[in-house]
Amino acid sequence: MKLKRFLLRYDPPGVGLEVEADDEVTVQHKNLPPQDDVSSKEEVKTLVDQIIESENVLLTRRRHRSALIQLICRLYQVTDEGEEEAPPGKTIEDDAGSPTGADVTTEILEGQELVLAGLSGKQQVHNGEIIVVTKARSDKQKYEVRLATGEELKVKGSEHLLRVSDSTALGVGVFVAIRGLRNHIELNGCIARVAECHEESMRFEVRAWESGQLFRVKAENLVLIKPPPDILAAASAAAKENREPNSNNTPRKKEGGLPAAASEAPLNPGGDAGDSMLEVGSAVELTGLKTAQAYNGQQAEVLSVDRVRSRYEIRLGDGSVKTIRAENVRLVAGKSPRGKRQKDKS
Repeated sequence: MKLKRFLLRYDPPGVGLEVEADDEVTVQHKNLPPQDDVSSKEEVKTLVDQIIESENVLLTRRRHRSALIQLICRLYQVTDEGEEEAPPGKTIEDDAGSPTGADVTTEILEGQELVLAGLSGKQQVHNGEIIVVTKARSDKQKYEVRLATGEELKVKGSEHLLRVSDSTALGVGVFVAIRGLRNHIELNGCIARVAECHEESMRFEVRAWESGQLFRVKAENLVLIKPPPDILAAASAAAKENREPNSNNTPRKKEGGLPAAASEAPLNPGGDAGDSMLEVGSAVELTGLKTAQAYNGQQAEVLSVDRVRSRYEIRLGDGSVKTIRAENVRLVAGKSPRGKRQKDKS
């Protein structure tokens, strides 16, 4: 038997061992504790040692311990400072069972179908185009790619190459790249997440990952992608936060005051998602919480607004103060959002 790679599963937490034996590849799944049960690197190390001990035919401390620690730290959002890097040749990927289906390996291979993003200068016009890698020099971060027109292009930096998702179904929560816009070419290649689907008009409201702006885009101007590792980690942390509204210990200047990070940031004029936020003092009802369902239907008062992260600080009826994502509240009484949605981008 030969271990080919590790696979990461986010929900429920787990790690897979992809094994090749007699020209047949199988995956051995190892279930891991719930997200809330592991919060320190020492706990991760103990967990890794248990995995290695239970699979001592395939795994050894010398060859696999550091890679597994790095992988599981990512799963549980535990800081992995000072840990030695994974041994050469070891690939860390997500299991297909992950809700995002995201591949977190950084190696770019010849023949891969990818999406261009973040290019500047003369190459900017190619952002959002689907390409095929014809030559890859990952050690020097240099790649040659072929466009749909047959034109060859040289790209430096793997951050400009986004992986195309294996899925073909556009739905709320999936990651996409905007492509093929003629009037707003600056948005091409932008990484976004689908916030709402309008099936009748075949348009989707997507929230740009970096700016938080909402755009309504045709299906033909979106391509499903596997998000880069840093975005995947941030999305996983946000999903973990949504399991239960968390207590917010950040000091407030006064009742209803904005947290410093939000008050110092510009309100992103011209259709930013911050413009569609509710006002301080609004009465809201919690809705759409999947894990902390007991909170659904409870009413609360908005104490402060974080327009950058699209979150509210709220006070529940029992006096407790929580933070919650904007999509999980519904206005009951108060001021409606002042801004309007972005116009169609097509």
